[in-house]
Amino acid sequence: MKKDNKMMAILAMLSVLFLFVFSQEGDTKLTVWGFCLLTAVAAGYNGFLSLKKKPWTDRRFTLLCSGMGLFTAALVMLAGKLKFYTKEHEGLVIGEGIFVFLIVFSWCVFCVWTEKGVTENVILLILFGGFLIRIFYIVLTQAHIFQNDLGALVPGDYGHMGYVYYLYSQGRLPDVNPMEFYQLYQPPLHYAVCALLLKIFRIFGCDLNEAQEMLQVPAALCGTFTLFFINRIGIRLRVSPLGRGIALGLASFLPLSILLGGALNNDGLMTLLVVMALYYTLVWYEYPGIGKIAVMAVCIGCAMMTKLSGVLAAPAMAALMLQKAWKDRIRWKVYLKQFLCFGVIAFPLGLWYSLLRFWQFGMPLGFVPRLAEDAGQFIGMHMTWDRLFDFKNAFQSLSLGWVNTERADYNIPVSMVKYAVFGEGDFYRINPVLTAAGTVLFWFVLVLGILTGAALVIWFFQKRNTVMEKVFLGLVIAVNFYSYLRFCFDYPFVCTMNIRYIIGAVYLAFLVLGAVAAQAADRIRQKSPAASGAVCAAFAGGVGIYIAGAVTMIVQLDQLIP
Repeated sequence: MKKDNKMMAILAMLSVLFLFVFSQEGDTKLTVWGFCLLTAVAAGYNGFLSLKKKPWTDRRFTLLCSGMGLFTAALVMLAGKLKFYTKEHEGLVIGEGIFVFLIVFSWCVFCVWTEKGVTENVILLILFGGFLIRIFYIVLTQAHIFQNDLGALVPGDYGHMGYVYYLYSQGRLPDVNPMEFYQLYQPPLHYAVCALLLKIFRIFGCDLNEAQEMLQVPAALCGTFTLFFINRIGIRLRVSPLGRGIALGLASFLPLSILLGGALNNDGLMTLLVVMALYYTLVWYEYPGIGKIAVMAVCIGCAMMTKLSGVLAAPAMAALMLQKAWKDRIRWKVYLKQFLCFGVIAFPLGLWYSLLRFWQFGMPLGFVPRLAEDAGQFIGMHMTWDRLFDFKNAFQSLSLGWVNTERADYNIPVSMVKYAVFGEGDFYRINPVLTAAGTVLFWFVLVLGILTGAALVIWFFQKRNTVMEKVFLGLVIAVNFYSYLRFCFDYPFVCTMNIRYIIGAVYLAFLVLGAVAAQAADRIRQKSPAASGAVCAAFAGGVGIYIAGAVTMIVQLDQLIP
């Protein structure tokens, strides 16, 4: 855990460094002096560890991280310029794609081979790689691309950035009816944090456009830290390094997860806070105490103050808390005090904004605005059976169909896969590499979804975890997916099928898949050690191909270059 905390602190410091080293203007994203500075930082830190005579395992891990970081920096330097040449020499597109795929896949194999299997160091390397691909993505992507309901940082505009600008310029909540202005119905924590960061960036001389671009870096950090806490949940649930490596490889490099790493809406912060709340619930369950339950309450309360759907974690948390209290009911007064502490912190934090807006404007609790039924993406004419089981037109395009109601996607399971791989974009047919990588990833994720569903069933019958651990994790996943399906049917539009609403539950489902795969490998090892090695190699190789394919697709996105 100490190494985990140290890595998170280093990523936070690197994020600050990246704000000053990288540029999102023009084709020069990283200058030669910037690359030299990053090289000097990497060399200096490795030299420091050597002088301190740290164990070789630690120095080897740092060298691997340094190699990954410098390769990413070099790719940032070259990617912008290379895109201009690919317009005249299309063969470079294929060459670049093959080069990136082979380098990334070979590096995955090298890391596992160096560590002699999937170890805790390999897991940290996966998380560090997930952080780097998010930094690569946001450096090469201007902040208005692949966003949801963004708006603009100008007076009188709405959407997420309009909300941020109001708090930034006025220093108070909007005094208009939030049901009549887009996104103002959302709780304010995310927007207040962004407004504060804008003021800090402005102190350093950034204009508002530059500051908006820089807001993507904290978003990438939120996405990465979420994965760190998913790993911690896996440790608490005794998932082996192989299982957590599979889960985090899938989650860290899920294309939508990378795109969300640069998202300027409130999903990233809410997901991080929810996952933190779940982790600290498991910590409290093992070591109940007033301090730990206060941390839980702050996390879930702030999650709801970021986005009200953070409350979906509450049933699982309540089940674990009540079961612990019943199991140790002889100390019921102690638990009563702790639960009162939880309520005093969590409920005011989570609900004050909704109650204030209800009192001011009559805004219902959980209010979500509806699009007009004459909108092109309205799909309410399709029946429940078709939404779930009609695949007749689902595969006409691997990316989402939107505006034409005859071609708009309405099948929920397939649309989830389309969102997971391409987000709301339609870019996989732009060049041969994107077509190949996007197609393979689409079918990979489709099969992955089926296997994850099967793994959830198998996991409930395995004996490694306790009944309450299964109830806890199962409730989180089930409540989120139920809420998602209900949302899809209550608001029948293409946009409501976006799995960004339940991305935390998707990560936890991947954790279950990894746990089941690792336990299968354990059983095979008991019967045949040789066969077990082959199975583990197949798991690691499959995840390595998936990671390399996802990185290749992200690198190839032509839209990333302004």
